Amino acid sequence: MTPKAPKVFVVGLDGATFDLVDRWVKEGKLPTLSQCIKRGARSVLLSTPLSNSAQAWSTFVTGKNPGKHGIFDFFERIPGSYDIRFVNASFRKGDSLWEIISHLGKKVIVMNVPMSYPPSKVNGVILSGFDSPGITSNFAYPENIMEEIREKVGPYILEPGIWGFIRKGRQDIALQKLLETIEIRKNTAKYLMTSYPWDFFMIVFTESDKVQHHFWKYMDSHVEKFGVAQADNRYKSAITEVYRALDSSLKELLELADEETHVFIVSDHGAGPSTNKTFYINKWLSAEGFLTFQKSSARKKFANRLIKTTESIIKTNLSRKTKEFLARNFPHLRRKAEPTLSLSAIDWSKSKAYSRENHPAIFINLKGREPLGVVTPGSDYHRIRQTIVQKLMALTCPESHEKIVDRVFLKEDVFWGDEFDKAPDIIFTWKNHQYIHRPSDPFLKDGFIKILNRKEAEFSESLHRPSGVHRDEGILIVQGPRIKTGKSLVQSRLMDIAPTLLYTLGIPIPNEMDGKVLLNIFEEKFIIDRPVLFTEEKEKPSIKAEEIYDVDEESAVRDRLKGLGYID
Repeated sequence: MTPKAPKVFVVGLDGATFDLVDRWVKEGKLPTLSQCIKRGARSVLLSTPLSNSAQAWSTFVTGKNPGKHGIFDFFERIPGSYDIRFVNASFRKGDSLWEIISHLGKKVIVMNVPMSYPPSKVNGVILSGFDSPGITSNFAYPENIMEEIREKVGPYILEPGIWGFIRKGRQDIALQKLLETIEIRKNTAKYLMTSYPWDFFMIVFTESDKVQHHFWKYMDSHVEKFGVAQADNRYKSAITEVYRALDSSLKELLELADEETHVFIVSDHGAGPSTNKTFYINKWLSAEGFLTFQKSSARKKFANRLIKTTESIIKTNLSRKTKEFLARNFPHLRRKAEPTLSLSAIDWSKSKAYSRENHPAIFINLKGREPLGVVTPGSDYHRIRQTIVQKLMALTCPESHEKIVDRVFLKEDVFWGDEFDKAPDIIFTWKNHQYIHRPSDPFLKDGFIKILNRKEAEFSESLHRPSGVHRDEGILIVQGPRIKTGKSLVQSRLMDIAPTLLYTLGIPIPNEMDGKVLLNIFEEKFIIDRPVLFTEEKEKPSIKAEEIYDVDEESAVRDRLKGLGYID
């Protein structure tokens, strides 16, 4: 009898971390994940530099570093300007996993993967991720699939919009919405799994990431740090509840997979608590003479305070419909209310470097690349960059006198490819996660390091940085008929997963992929019978027209990203 062709089932648990999984597996709270670990292999999965979901999931689905696929964040600088535009899958260079698999005649089903909008026309089904502006005619492929899902399963939720409930103090509704969304996503996946043939099925649950962002402060020892009132202590198990709901959903989905299915459970990055120890990158660059803010006046200071107060009121009290109306009809007001993205307070003629302050990353204000660049490419660029690196490494905490920065990378250390120029010039990491970057207020004279008090931390969380933030170490759990039992790898890379998935399906690896097949997780006989093969010619980038969001669409995407701390 001819053996069945292998299938691959990928479950993404956005932001999942072994720091939580291992604890709750040990306590018996995650029985499905526990069984998967026992029956298969596991590894810490190292994310991409900066570990943001747009960059990370794009690396996952292409097997390439961001310097090749071109997605460094959910937004990019508009050429010839310091302003930004939001990006989606149409901006990504090269083919995705599902496109490669589909081109070879295999059936694919893809659900809710970040940076999958607009959906490509594949041999199967795609439901876009939260970079989609909504469940519109261009949300899914084929076009009539959402109508079928509504009829057979019920209403589908793309994004539960929990940030609005969090801001209004309705954490109870936010948690309920997260759990409802998991249920709806699971039921939709079950319908597609049983109604359509597939060789490759991928679904991402983003609820694990969202609950960690907004509920981490309620857990254990973090309660006092974030100044959580005793009355809110009922949310200390919120993250556990979501993980348990995901574990239960995973059980139901795996019951529908046959014995020849290889299961990959992955996260794009990990997570951990934020901190009240704040480092204002642009203020530090200013103090070191690399950046100059425009001269302030009493009028500017008053206007800035007014804008911040108005922004807080708008975000907390107005409905999404009203906010979208303001965004559509008063776009200049929105830009003024977002100084981090517009960088409007910087005097570009006197600034050699700057940060957008949503990541620990610095750009050189380079002539020929930035519209008002002052640094000459070549020796001037390298000298300034190296000086910044040295000063970052010398920084110490005023409380502990320990180093603040752990590691510093130049862009060429971690990125390569045709899209290399989009990368930040300097990337760094915080030592022991003791500090966090927040947007600078150039009108306040409080220095570049600040320990936020309870009220300030609460205000910052509502506008800028939630209590849970990303960490570099995600998870990988693999089980299947050709996977070693009880195998544990020290560390794997996110970019290794795409070639490993293709290898599992018996598909040659495009030689433009940067990742390597994780052969150590497979049984020896399988490796002998299936040598790693590569495509002979270089993979040709897909020709895609960039899908630019209109004002309403941008508003919807912007609000989601603000709720996750990606933009300020």
